[in-house]
Amino acid sequence: MRFFVTKDLNKNSALKLIIFFSLIFFLGLIVTNFLFMYKIGFTPSQVTSYYLGNPEIFRQPKSYGSLVEETHFHLFAMGIILMTLNHLMLFSKLKDSYKIWIIIISFTACLLDIASSWLVRYVSSHFSIVKVSSMIVEQVFLVLLIYIIIKSIFTKENNEVIYK
Repeated sequence: MRFFVTKDLNKNSALKLIIFFSLIFFLGLIVTNFLFMYKIGFTPSQVTSYYLGNPEIFRQPKSYGSLVEETHFHLFAMGIILMTLNHLMLFSKLKDSYKIWIIIISFTACLLDIASSWLVRYVSSHFSIVKVSSMIVEQVFLVLLIYIIIKSIFTKENNEVIYK
């Protein structure tokens, strides 16, 4: 754990290997997220049909219990994933202002993604726009975080692009 406190990431090849394989798992998560998004749909009308049901295709509305299970899992899993990725991103040489915006946007997009399922189902189908946009922003920022982490631990320290 001391490596995460002392910034010795670039000096420990075993830790780099652990991080690299963890990032592969996170990339797999992103792929399966897109497969799940495909199931829900990428348009507001498809999202509305998924959560509110559609008698034309014999789709039942999402149940309260189903949303509770989905929310319970996603709050825990995505909280841990975002905490891990954002924590590792802090060791990059990005400007602090970029880091803060990445943290805010990644967590906010995830919370909106989770909350919008409930909002579409129980408040208004107009929240389906929030669902679609937050799902996409969430995935973009997961990819961005992984890119920043890979770039920061697998390149020499004197290579600077949008860094300090």
